[in-house]
Amino acid sequence: MYDYDVLCIGAGSGGCASAMRSADLGKKVGLVEYRRNGTGGTCVTRGCIPTKVLLQSARVYSEVLDAKKYGVVVPEARLDLKAVHQKKSAAVAGLKFGLDNMLIKPRGIARISGKAKLIDNHSVEITDGDKVSVITAENIIIATGSEPALVPAFNIDHKRIITSDEALNLMEIPKEMIVIGAGALGLEFGFLFSTFGSKVTIVEMMPHVVPTMKDDEMAGVISGYLENTGIKFKCGSAISKISVTGNERVLCELENGGKLETDMVLVAIGRSLNTKGIGLEEVGVELDQKGQVVVDDQLRTTVPNIFAVGDITKGPQLSHKAQKQGLVVAEVIAGSDVRMSYDVIPSAIFIHPEIAMVGITADDAKDEGIETIVGKMQFSSNEKAMAMQKTAGMIKVTARADNHKIIGGHIFGEDASVLIEEIAIAIQKGLTLEDIADSIHAHPTLSEIVMETCKNALGKAFHK
Repeated sequence: MYDYDVLCIGAGSGGCASAMRSADLGKKVGLVEYRRNGTGGTCVTRGCIPTKVLLQSARVYSEVLDAKKYGVVVPEARLDLKAVHQKKSAAVAGLKFGLDNMLIKPRGIARISGKAKLIDNHSVEITDGDKVSVITAENIIIATGSEPALVPAFNIDHKRIITSDEALNLMEIPKEMIVIGAGALGLEFGFLFSTFGSKVTIVEMMPHVVPTMKDDEMAGVISGYLENTGIKFKCGSAISKISVTGNERVLCELENGGKLETDMVLVAIGRSLNTKGIGLEEVGVELDQKGQVVVDDQLRTTVPNIFAVGDITKGPQLSHKAQKQGLVVAEVIAGSDVRMSYDVIPSAIFIHPEIAMVGITADDAKDEGIETIVGKMQFSSNEKAMAMQKTAGMIKVTARADNHKIIGGHIFGEDASVLIEEIAIAIQKGLTLEDIADSIHAHPTLSEIVMETCKNALGKAFHK
């Protein structure tokens, strides 16, 4: 007889989703988390939510500074950073309270504090300070997540050379900042601190921003727009070493011999997996060459009754991927024959305007031997965008040339994170360009740009 039917290690997006769904399916569930007040994981406490609160403040601040173009005259705007952080903390606390008291507790899920280590495929050692105990479970789900990557040569001191964790809580805005990495983290924090008044330079080792997008044209539009706002880019540049100088400046040494000096460096080059010290190797759980836990399409590891979800598994390190995995694994444990698919996972970068993408680009398709047709539209062609004076950006929709099924969408523009969902559903359901092009969209709305882009791919758009 086991203590629990399901034991989830990690109370982040994947762990909470699997715990709650398992409880709904009648399982006795335990949820382990070693961080005090760590419910919600990185997303709620140190990632998605606090960053979006800060970015919303940046957006409003920017809008107020630009209010005159809307015919609105306001007194000089002033940034109250203390109030911004109070708003951020309140949002995080509210979400954690709701998760703990309205979602987890009512389901009878047992909260277990401490650091977990696998003993075998049914037993877990829990260390909470000086207290050590053993818990048994019929099924174990590993959802330990990730941490900001620490590169030894970057000498991260968490004061002048910082990670995203420290960036979330800065009470003073540096005059100058270098951000290493032009992916989601780098662009969001670069945009944030630039809007708040820093002179920001973003350094990226790849040839263009948002390297995962694999679209040179779109990347050029994004970087061009951000450069016009004051952000500088050094793409195709790798940093070999970072150090604090005697005058309390930070020196970045480039691999090509160049040097950059600044007040603060934010390292935003990715995240390292929390797979060390939890007993994976000891019980025989296989890791791949990237250090990720090897799982099948039902999230089973190589050890019976041990599953894994979230950042430590394949696929993008996104909260919604982890949540979906958590739901799938709960259904699998309950006896359903469901599978995890990674084909349609939209993502967004919440600068202003936003970036969003789903599926593959034309270049990706070409590599797979698929001929494509691509529709493109500028936001300046959309009447609602014109009325809002939000005409920056563009959209691309990619479809197969043979049957016109939509296989990708990439957007840089107002509300891109919302608009991308129509394309995601189209890919998921195998819809064609004609399906979207022939659907009546309300006017005037930003959503019309998706319809018009599909018409553009078919040569039927009013706007060329």
